[in-house]
Amino acid sequence: MKLTRRAFVAAAAVAARAAAFTSRWNGSRIWIGPEYWANPLPDWRMDNGTVVAQAGENRTLHLLTHQVEANREGSLTLAVTITPPADPANTHAGFRFGIRGLLDDYRHALISATQWIDAYVRADGKLVLDGEESSGQVSLSGQLVLTLQVRDGETELRCGSVSITRKIAQGRLAGNIALLAASSRGTAKSVAWRFRSWSASGTLLMHRPEQTFGPILWTQYTLSGGVLKLTALFPPVGDADSRQAQLDIRREGRWRRAGSAPIDPLSRTATFRVEKWDPTKAAEYRVVYRWRNMRHEWPGVIRQEPSTGALKLAVFSCDNGYAFPLPRLTANVKLQDPDLLFFAGDQIYEGYGGFGFAREPAELAMLDYLRKFWQFGWTWRELLRDRPAIVIPDDHDVFQGNIWGQGGRKIPAGRERGFVYGGYVEPPEWVNAVQRTQCAHLPDPVDPAPVEQGITVYFTELNYGGISFAIIEDRKFKTGPESAFPAGVPREGPVEALDVPGAELLGARQEVFLRQWSRKRGDALKVVLSQTIFCKVTTHAGPNLVASGRDLDSGAWPQSGRRRALAAVRDANPLMIHGDQHLGALVRHGIDNWDDGPLAFLVPGTANGFPRAWWPEPEKPGGRYLDSFGNRMTVLGVANPERGSNLLPRNRTHPETLAHRKGSGYGIVRFNVAAGTAVFEMWRYQFDASRPKPEDQFPRFPQTCELKPPR
Repeated sequence: MKLTRRAFVAAAAVAARAAAFTSRWNGSRIWIGPEYWANPLPDWRMDNGTVVAQAGENRTLHLLTHQVEANREGSLTLAVTITPPADPANTHAGFRFGIRGLLDDYRHALISATQWIDAYVRADGKLVLDGEESSGQVSLSGQLVLTLQVRDGETELRCGSVSITRKIAQGRLAGNIALLAASSRGTAKSVAWRFRSWSASGTLLMHRPEQTFGPILWTQYTLSGGVLKLTALFPPVGDADSRQAQLDIRREGRWRRAGSAPIDPLSRTATFRVEKWDPTKAAEYRVVYRWRNMRHEWPGVIRQEPSTGALKLAVFSCDNGYAFPLPRLTANVKLQDPDLLFFAGDQIYEGYGGFGFAREPAELAMLDYLRKFWQFGWTWRELLRDRPAIVIPDDHDVFQGNIWGQGGRKIPAGRERGFVYGGYVEPPEWVNAVQRTQCAHLPDPVDPAPVEQGITVYFTELNYGGISFAIIEDRKFKTGPESAFPAGVPREGPVEALDVPGAELLGARQEVFLRQWSRKRGDALKVVLSQTIFCKVTTHAGPNLVASGRDLDSGAWPQSGRRRALAAVRDANPLMIHGDQHLGALVRHGIDNWDDGPLAFLVPGTANGFPRAWWPEPEKPGGRYLDSFGNRMTVLGVANPERGSNLLPRNRTHPETLAHRKGSGYGIVRFNVAAGTAVFEMWRYQFDASRPKPEDQFPRFPQTCELKPPR
């Protein structure tokens, strides 16, 4: 048969992409390497060139740089050398392949797989392929070479002289490939399997070398007052590996070293500080790190600070993780090209990526946090590398469903239920490490003294594009409800009874900062950034979206603390921007009278989990309401979920459809500094930013509002 030119070119393209894989493992460390993703991170490690896995439910080591494409006939061979444990108990080890999720992205399949094929050797020596077991058994003494072959429509699993063959539909083979070290549900005993010499080859195997992750994972930076601060994030490398990173800046065609920084041993961050930065010119940068005798670089751009009087800010909050890595949303944001990013909290949740979460010891809990936070970085790193970003943690980021920080104290033993007593559950070194991963690149704190237990603070001021941003901490100083109400929080009766004397919202130190910041002159516009809005602008909440009452986690309580906070910034008449509530809204606060307080912009979750809604009964035409704490607020627009979306099954609904119908999305604020105005945009999850339509935003958006300059 004559081969056409088109067929020849197509065959050549496939051949160019196809490349065999052979593991090149060496050293000892937790992190296996840039070509792999371990589920979960703490259960896999490198021991002198051998991969060791603690068997458990769905424990897998994915190969990032190679996937199977099975839209044609072809071959595939997987092989690995396995050393079984002395007592395998109810465990097995081998391959998992054809791994896919509802979202067509290899990263999504790492943590949200819905289909796969398993091929393994079981504790009794039987080989199992796609649920069928071999008639013969292999001896588990010594090393085993396990081989999987796909050829001529048949799939064979072989170990020595024992094999099993099955016909598996070609379409099922497509997806990620991984090593597997699994156990039966309920197996409690820790059992370690060891792997060496993993290889893969065949015409069905596609090579994508750009799909590595590490050893420089990503960067995040801010520029303010002539000071550049940039943080690079790293994996847990080995004891023998370098703990130093380098920052280079390229100006006038030449690279120059701007500094070096140590990699913190717990947070695995390196933070650089460059003073006397010229913000009028853009500059390329690269973070340089030498690992395993190779030079690695992470490049990016420090943007020129906007000087035209226009600034575009994109705002995000509350990513529940099921739509990871948000490919549609991040592609749209890239097209919209904001100047500055603000992540208002809940970058991760305790259930992010599966496998629950670990609270202790601190090192194990940090590894568990890092594997979750890596998903945030992997989602956003292409945007973070070339524009400044403000990132602040909220309650779930520190593994608490709610947090009333109570000045940084430790919650007493036995009082952790619901976290309502006030304080932190995790140890201070762990909390500080979480804050380093998210906040180390922010400008220096204005009042750096730590709070109780030595927990650090980060509230600060950032000046960028003619706007002064006050970055505050809603949670750290806030009083715990059960501390304010030892006999129990009153759920009925006058709301004035909830306004307990001495209860704090922001604390005295932040109130002083806001008063001083508010009175400073010379800034065209002022903006306050925090985790949550200072009123309760939700009426329904929970899995069944029932009417909700007094939520003391909201910034509406304590009322006197809210009043002091809003009064502290009254002179500046700032815009306030928040996340946390899984609901978007534009609100004008009232302090003494209607509409005498700041304008507040609240964004929905990028992937809403716990549902909330604003369905007031009755609706008021002027939008003026008293919230459930008696605070005045004028509701100018909301971003509600679709009714009934709270009942959609997560495991059977496409993640992007689920996110869209549950009211997920993000906000963009387009500041006109010279005119003192802002356009507020509230984008829904599913749309195409290259061809935007009016219905792509929530009803009543966009809105243009006047932002009066400071009096």
